[in-house]
Amino acid sequence: MKGITEKQRIFLTQYAGLLQEIDDAAQYAGECYIQGDEDIADRLLASVSTGLIPYNPENMTLTSIFIEDKEAMDQLQHHYSAVLTATQLTEEFTSTKEKMQFLHETFIPALHQWHLTVQKYNPNGGNQYAPH
Repeated sequence: MKGITEKQRIFLTQYAGLLQEIDDAAQYAGECYIQGDEDIADRLLASVSTGLIPYNPENMTLTSIFIEDKEAMDQLQHHYSAVLTATQLTEEFTSTKEKMQFLHETFIPALHQWHLTVQKYNPNGGNQYAPH
């Protein structure tokens, strides 16, 4: 892992904060599904995922930080694929069960894994998912 510049560190700190907000929203969407508020959950997940589209594997800032780390780039691609699916949630899945399964088995795990990688590159940015 190469060292990062101060600007990259600031970016990663802010980006990690965004990922945490997305995680909070995804957890809330899961609660909405459980409570029968499917429309709210669908719109929330699609909306917050749309906000992540600019942070794709072609993003110059992300690429400048992670390009030499194949595993990190693979995780970014996996995370981004889940983000794209979430933006089209109602077109991709018809039942609440399928949506919850996607949320808990694909979207949130990919988000957590990517967030851990971001934190690895910016250890002073805090780590919400450190093993206890």
